[in-house]
Amino acid sequence: MGGARTALFNYLWAKRNGGRFLLRFEDTDRARSAICHEDSILGDLKWLGIEPDEITARQSERAARHAEVLALLERRNAAYPCFCAASDEAGAIGETSRHACRDIPGNEARARIAGGEKCCWRFRAPSGQAHTFRDRLRGIVSVPADSIGDFVLSRSDGSVTYLLAAVVDDCDSRVTHVIRGEEHLPNAPKQEMICGALGWDLPEWVHIPMILDGERHKLSKRGGAAAISRYRELEWPPDAIVSYLATLSWARAPTDRIAGLDELSGIFDLDSVALAPPVHDESRMRHFGREHMARAPRRELLEACRSSFGPDVGFMPPDAEKISLIDELAPACATLGELRSSLETELGYGADAQGTDVPKWLPAILERLSSIPESDWSSANIKNSLKLFQKELAVKGRDFFHPLRLFLTGRPQGAPLGIILSCVGKREAIRRIGRACDEPNKL
Repeated sequence: MGGARTALFNYLWAKRNGGRFLLRFEDTDRARSAICHEDSILGDLKWLGIEPDEITARQSERAARHAEVLALLERRNAAYPCFCAASDEAGAIGETSRHACRDIPGNEARARIAGGEKCCWRFRAPSGQAHTFRDRLRGIVSVPADSIGDFVLSRSDGSVTYLLAAVVDDCDSRVTHVIRGEEHLPNAPKQEMICGALGWDLPEWVHIPMILDGERHKLSKRGGAAAISRYRELEWPPDAIVSYLATLSWARAPTDRIAGLDELSGIFDLDSVALAPPVHDESRMRHFGREHMARAPRRELLEACRSSFGPDVGFMPPDAEKISLIDELAPACATLGELRSSLETELGYGADAQGTDVPKWLPAILERLSSIPESDWSSANIKNSLKLFQKELAVKGRDFFHPLRLFLTGRPQGAPLGIILSCVGKREAIRRIGRACDEPNKL
């Protein structure tokens, strides 16, 4: 969810300003990188409609360029080799200690490397001065001088860290805005130091707040977050997910309706992104799902749900009758999967009629419904027949329709009975009522 929201904001800002939305696979952490993850990301973004204008190379494929820049930093005395044991990852996020290796003379360091000694490479961070940088949402951010140590640029196996690779790749791709999660805030001053040592222009930093769960912890699967791929499997409408994601921190996002990407990109403004961490609330996401389902073309929903109306057993209700049932159920559903389940529940037979007294008039309504020709078996004709029979009985609607529904569907409530009967079909309806008439003690 967090990655999709970040991608969405990047996409909207690029489109709003006539720019390009770039996607890069930052796979410098080899243990956590795999092609399958890339395929999943691309599939999720395509499903959401947030397709990049360009997919740049994986960072691991640009090792030669990264090594070239690292050598330039070394020549400028901005990087030095570190021979400390187990120091590869130290400093990647927030190390503050000063390393003794910083003061090793150059000729000695070169001799140790030539002798086969392993080393990583660290950035020589300026000491004794605070570092300030500007964030689009936070304004000027000041980092104390003693809070940034000599961070790692390249590991002992020769692979570079995210800190160096991202700076090089951003510069080479002419990136103007870096919109990312606030967990990257500690990286900004380090990346600015690298840019400064190289004499490169800085991008504009935009660190958006992280998404929290209901207990105001960082959103995770344990905290109720599903991966976008999971929402795809559950057949959530992608435009509903996009509309929901837009509301997470963006104050001007429409909250009362589905808004398409074109509309959102036309009004998106980074300055209206709030700093308060948003809370993931699936009930709010369901609101957008229901908005989509309520307005989705009924013919499209029917085609997606045909299998839920059961196999052809000699009678298949006309599409108009099926669409009438979909009209009744769709507004309460947030996904296609829920709509299919609702259709199958409405048209199936449950067990809630257990112990219900069989009314004396049940055989008579069975005879009345049996007299309707299959050619006239429609929700309108069935409704009129039931209403007329109720009046003839002189019983209240609830006393008539409630038990009849139980014997037909096994459920105490649901869509109008005329529509249910029409879609169940005459033969099945007669069979269900007949079973109640023939075996009342088993109900």
